[in-house]
This record gives sequence, C-alpha cells and structure tokens, in this order.
Amino acid sequence: MSYLLDEELDSLRVSRMIIHVVGQRDADFVPQPEIEVQQEGFFRARIVSEAADGVHRFSEDSPVKAIIESMARDEIEFEAGGQQLARRFWEMHVRQSIAGAFFVVELQSDLKGTRLYAMIKYDYREAVELAEADGRSVLRAIVQAFVKERRAIQKFCLARVREGVTEEVVTASDRMKEAPDLTDYFERYLGVSRSRSNDELSSRLNEALRGTLEDVRSDLPRGDVGGAVARAKVALQGRAVVSNDDVVDAVLHAANRPDDEAVRARLEAATRRRLRKQNLQDVEFRPNRRVLQVQPRRIIRTAEEVRLEFPAEELGNTVIRQETPEGVVFTIRPSRLIEDGTLPDRTR
Repeated sequence: MSYLLDEELDSLRVSRMIIHVVGQRDADFVPQPEIEVQQEGFFRARIVSEAADGVHRFSEDSPVKAIIESMARDEIEFEAGGQQLARRFWEMHVRQSIAGAFFVVELQSDLKGTRLYAMIKYDYREAVELAEADGRSVLRAIVQAFVKERRAIQKFCLARVREGVTEEVVTASDRMKEAPDLTDYFERYLGVSRSRSNDELSSRLNEALRGTLEDVRSDLPRGDVGGAVARAKVALQGRAVVSNDDVVDAVLHAANRPDDEAVRARLEAATRRRLRKQNLQDVEFRPNRRVLQVQPRRIIRTAEEVRLEFPAEELGNTVIRQETPEGVVFTIRPSRLIEDGTLPDRTR
C-alpha cells in the first residue's frame, strides 16, 4: 500500500496550515501566525500526489518527530509547533538554496485517533494571469505563485501520529537529490535515515516484474513469461532512476505494446497492483544494475543427446532443477505447449 491508507484517502482533508518565507538572504526569521485553510483541494491534491511508500525512518532523537507528536497531543498549539518547525528549517536552510515558502500542514480524516503532518518547501514560480481591466483583456504577472508542477515542491515530508505516538516510517522526497535520497541538511532537519536500501528496492522491483508478467501470461506473445521478463529489464536498463510509470511502460514493451486499449489497461492495472504489493507505490530509485541484467539462455545437453534450451529467467520458475542420488532431474511445468513434434534427421 502507499503511505496514505485507504481509509485516510477516502476522507482526507487539510485542517490547519501555517506558512513562512525561507531562504531570503540576510533576513531574520519572523514567526508567522496560523492562517485560515485556503485552497484546500489544491494542497490536498499536491500532498496525495507526493505521498509515496515510505523509505525513511525517524531516529529516536528527531526534533521534528518530537514537535509534531506534541502538536498531535495538543501539548503545544499548532501555531507554536508550526513556528518551531519553520524556525528549525530556516536555521538549517543552506545559502545556495533558493527562497521559497515553507508550509506546515495538519491533515485529518475519519480514521479516529490519527493526524498527519506535512512539511513542504514550495519554490516560488513566476506566472502570468489573464485578467480584465477597463473592458479589455490584460496579462498580469504573479511573482509568488504556487503551481501544480510537481517540480515546484522542492522538499516534502509526511508523517503520521497515531494515538499520540509518531510512527517511525515517513514518506520524504527532495528534488535536489536523486530519489529517494535526501540532501544532507534536509535529512538532518527531519532527523531521518533510509529504512530501505536500493538493493532491497531493486529486489522488490524484480519480484514485481516477474509477478506482473505471470499474472498477465495470457496477454504475452506465446505466453512466454521468461522472454517478457528479459524484454522488460532491457527496457529499464537505460534509465538512471526508475518510477512506477517506467515499470508500466516496460511491461507494455514486454507485451509488444498491444493496440487493444482493454489489454493495455489490464497490463497497467496488474503492474500497479504488484508494485503496491511490494511497497513500491510511487517510489522512485536508482535500481541495482545487477537486478536488470538479462541472463543468457541456458542449454543442457546429456550424453544421451537429450537437449534442453530455455531462458535462464525460467530456472526456478517453470523449470526446476534438482540434484538427486540418481542424477540430475529437470521438471518443466509450462502453461501450455507451443510445439510438440519431431525433427528431421539432418537437424539433429
């Protein structure tokens, strides 16, 4: 599942917010008051889109963890807690980072005893608004606009407090670092560390690919799962960072990009279901190149001129090899036979 639970997604709402400007050169920190929730749908949508499966974990002595826990327990007011979180971010904000707005947002849902806290560094963007003046259309510049473009959210963290206790696993992202890593100062600010390595994520990606292609075997050319796995891996090999969309595209490639929209939709649904099962929903990362290597075909030939040839990807899957006291035993469990006949003598 993704970081947000189904029960939360069905009723999620922004309940409180506070904003501070950060990164302005030679400016002192000025605590700001809590503001009335505005554009609730806009900010809720941005938070939901960023809430990937968590790959970071709070340390026991994380100041951010302690502050949001106190806010959730109503030990400190939301305004005071938001100011503390913003001041800490302002103090740790490196000079080479651009100025922006730092949001602290509280979210609630119908899931009782649970609150969510989002911390977002939102870059300013210059935008142009179409307006009317004196009966004619004019263009007006808006210098401090917050836009839907995902890259505008430079830093993001979403944490859950359940029954007054902050959960250790959080979802965090940082556009200044290759996903899912964070810049040093944002990692120190949050007091988090990686809870899942790229090797673990890569292993889960491998399982998601194979599981998906097993699920959609009937939609693959000749029902060849091993060959499809190899094609999917080749499609992903050139990508520095792999996203869920990349995996969907690789599965479509493995299925020879069917024209039937119903088949394409079935392939995408199966892929995203397997990614959720492996806790990879919306997680982007640099996979271990070893995981995406395509194994060569295996050829087995015996003294009796018995020959087996199969994709190495199928060893341990549809082809089982066992060492017994009587010799080596191969068991083949195909979904169906494509060819079953004899060869002319000249081809032996």
